[in-house]
Amino acid sequence: MTLAHLLVRQARQRPESPAILRGSRLHATHGEWAARSAGLAQRLREAGLAEGDRVLLFAHNHPRYLEALWGIWWAGMVAVPVNAKLHPREVEWIVANSGARWGFVTADVAPEPLAGLERQVALDSTEADALLAPTPDALAVPVAGRLLGDVAWLFYTRATT
Repeated sequence: MTLAHLLVRQARQRPESPAILRGSRLHATHGEWAARSAGLAQRLREAGLAEGDRVLLFAHNHPRYLEALWGIWWAGMVAVPVNAKLHPREVEWIVANSGARWGFVTADVAPEPLAGLERQVALDSTEADALLAPTPDALAVPVAGRLLGDVAWLFYTRATT
């Protein structure tokens, strides 16, 4: 069982319950979160990404971060979360070292395209709107089967942790 499976379970049992809040404002219920993450998983697969591919997350706090993260896991891909305080040149080294193919960013930390990514998507863009658009039957989108030893996250630190 993966974290994506837990989201599916919550979406089945409590689709209307609050899941993601930004301050006191509701961003998504469990059903909405699952529909957006499943939609992203489906679109990542359609774009040619495969299980085990790396997807970078370089962003400040944003409610879509969670939707993207769970979509990455739903598709069986590896999330590469990067500290938003790093310089873009440091992040480009991480892109190269990790083999990340795509990246989800906030424009404030990555105003220019990062070298090495096939595609870079700003979380507050119309492109992200399309990628994270809810899929009609989210719970029918298969969650990738992962094994105990499979990588889900790939973290990079600067020897400060």
